[in-house]
Amino acid sequence: MNSPDNSTGGTAAPPVRYHVADLAVARIAARHARAVPAVVALRADLSQTLLGLAGTWLAPDPVSPELRAEGVTVGVHGDRADVRVTVVTELGPNCRDLASTVQREVAAAVREATGLDATVRVTIADIALP
Repeated sequence: MNSPDNSTGGTAAPPVRYHVADLAVARIAARHARAVPAVVALRADLSQTLLGLAGTWLAPDPVSPELRAEGVTVGVHGDRADVRVTVVTELGPNCRDLASTVQREVAAAVREATGLDATVRVTIADIALP
């Protein structure tokens, strides 16, 4: 009898299943959003601020700045990620162009690092004045 795959003794390997956690995607998104020129900071919403305060009291080692995900919320659903990024920009750049750049950069980074397709929504929360 001929086996379709003799290298594995005739049995095919099961499909690989994986799940990428919301926090992992949020950290990727935050890092790449902060790297966009004219993004001054990410702005956490109230729930993130309260969780961050609780984390500083409970966690023995604080999270390094490059791994912080404040200002980003993520929901992973199967092979898709819904990402919301809230940024503060400097005065000068066009907000629509900046939001488009953040959206494009974050979606590409999430796709490259995780294999997930990302829908990215960007909110410009504030403009830092010089």
